[in-house]
Parts: sequence; structure tokens; C-alpha cells
Amino acid sequence: MAGKYSGQDVKLYVDGYDLLGSNPKGLNVKLSSAMEDTTGLGSSAIEQSPVGLTSVELAQEGAIWDTGTAEIHAAMVSALPTTPQATARVVSLGFAGTTRGVPAYGVESTFNTEYEVIAEQGGLTKANVTYNVSGALNDSVVVEYATAKTADWNTESSSVDNSASSSGGAVAYQQTFLLTGFSAFVGTVQDSPNDSTWSDLIVFDDEGSTIGAQRKTVAGSVDRYLSYSGDVTGGSGTVSVFVTVERT
Repeated sequence: MAGKYSGQDVKLYVDGYDLLGSNPKGLNVKLSSAMEDTTGLGSSAIEQSPVGLTSVELAQEGAIWDTGTAEIHAAMVSALPTTPQATARVVSLGFAGTTRGVPAYGVESTFNTEYEVIAEQGGLTKANVTYNVSGALNDSVVVEYATAKTADWNTESSSVDNSASSSGGAVAYQQTFLLTGFSAFVGTVQDSPNDSTWSDLIVFDDEGSTIGAQRKTVAGSVDRYLSYSGDVTGGSGTVSVFVTVERT
């Protein structure tokens, strides 16, 4: 799984919206640690020391401006923060593809979002988005990337091996970026000590019948292996998810 990657390996979801559907030309993640100048008398070089504060900035550039139901305009305009009580947004992104076990990021936070629409003669209208995140990024791994599932499924036969168990709990993100035809959908992250006997670790809320995103946490021990199961209810349809987990 380790190695080099390219633009075709990138994924970006915000509240269930697949923002790569608008063909952005660039996606940047900037992680910063606040520093203080601690240079003292007698020093011959400038010294900088961390103060324990970090920041995250996400920027998406050159996307085609699209006013479709689940496209970039709907994703941005519907949830621009306008009050101190603004609803937190759930973001999942990755730069290493969708193979189970590869690195990915997740964050849930109220954002100061800059949404810029650019029109020019002789070209398609474009959109740029900058997210100034209030909170920390979860350094996760992909546990599931499912396309067009039409019935219940699980990944127990192709689980994620984390080499050992851990004791600090976990943070899980679920982006349901396609959900049609069903009346309900519930996803579950499972863990196992032996890749054979499975238990529910994190159960996401019923997603209902529309796209959406959730972040869930659990405390305590997490077994070595992780898998995912999806359960659909009512009617005939399709569902697709992008699920990541960080051991904390």
C-alpha cells in the first residue's frame, strides 16, 4: 500500500457530497503548528518552540461550478456558517486511493468557508473553496469504499489488519455519497481479535433515504482487525459509502 500516488487517487466528501464530481484541479491540506520565538540573549541563531496549538486548512481549486442536486453549489451554499451556532460539517478526504488500509483524513468542525465562483469568457464557470477548520484532523485509514451496493454486505473477508490491538478508542467517519431507493441505511464498523469472530465497534445512526455524513467515537480497547457492514431496508436501490477510522 505504501508508495507514490497521483491525482486519480484523490477523494473528497463533505456531508455526503462528492466534491470531486465537479472536477477540481487542485486539493491542498495545510497542517500548521503555532510557534513562539524563544531566542534568548546570547543565542547565535533564532529559536522557535511549539506552543501546543495546531491548525488545519483545506483548499479546493478550479472545480467546475455545478448547480446540480448533489454538486458543489448545493454543498457550499446550503451550509455556509452564518451564526456562532453553525452546524458542524463532516469532511473525509484521501490522497492514496480507496484500497482498504490506505491513509485518509477526517474532520468534523464548524468551518469558516470561503466560496468563490469565477466566470470568464470562453471557459466554463469555476469554483474555489477554502475551509478554515476549527479543530483537529483525524489521521485515519480507509475501512470501506463501496460503489453501488444493492443489498446488505460486509467486508469481513477483506478486513483491515492494524498489526495489533489498541487501548485508546477510535474515531470513525462515514460518508454516504449515494443513497437511492431504500427507506433506511445503517452502517457499522466491526472489530475482531483474530479476523474471524466479529463484534460491533461503532454503529452509525440510520442514514434514512438521502446522502449524508457522520462522525462517531468509541472509548477503550479496539481489536486488531477492522471491517464494515452495511444494512439496507425497504425497497430496491443503491448505496455507496466512504468509511475511515482512526485509532486514538
